Amino acid sequence: MNRIAAFVASVGLLGGAQLTRAQTDRLTAPRTNAAIVLSVLDMQAPRVLAVAEAMPEDRYAFVPSNGTFTSVRSFSSQLKHIAADLYLDGGAILGDSLRGNVVGEDGDSTVKSKAEIIVYLRGAFAYMRRAAATIDDANTLVDRPSWLPYGPPAQARLRLAITDLAHTDDHYGQLVEYLRMNHIVPPGSKP
Repeated sequence: MNRIAAFVASVGLLGGAQLTRAQTDRLTAPRTNAAIVLSVLDMQAPRVLAVAEAMPEDRYAFVPSNGTFTSVRSFSSQLKHIAADLYLDGGAILGDSLRGNVVGEDGDSTVKSKAEIIVYLRGAFAYMRRAAATIDDANTLVDRPSWLPYGPPAQARLRLAITDLAHTDDHYGQLVEYLRMNHIVPPGSKP
């Protein structure tokens, strides 16, 4: 019986060692800047879209009113703003012309319904995903396009993407709070 127990323990230890080695190799494998940005974007986009889906269309015009809120964006304006900046930063990364019918950072003024806003937002995430895939590891600087209303005159594509990811997360937090103010449990908080 002792030999069987020793054999089982040995097999378990060897299997555990192989699993640990495989996990370590996966964690230490080099990843490109583009792959890292895409991995974050691929987590972020579904969260933002889930929040957009969770708010009923009749509440898309919601603006907080308890407390001191002046000149804050409505729920729908927050979503269009996220999309606008995805288009702006994506275009700067690609060296592309301005897409998404963006006016300033407010997004397309013809996009109004919940369905239209969600389609617009999906398109903006897809565009940024395409842009993120072009980010190089050399951190080559790109000139700021004349239509981009912010940022230094030249910056790395990686900086543009990271700034956009952080910006989107900031607005995601605001959107989650807007849901809570409307007594809606955010999708990310559901079991």
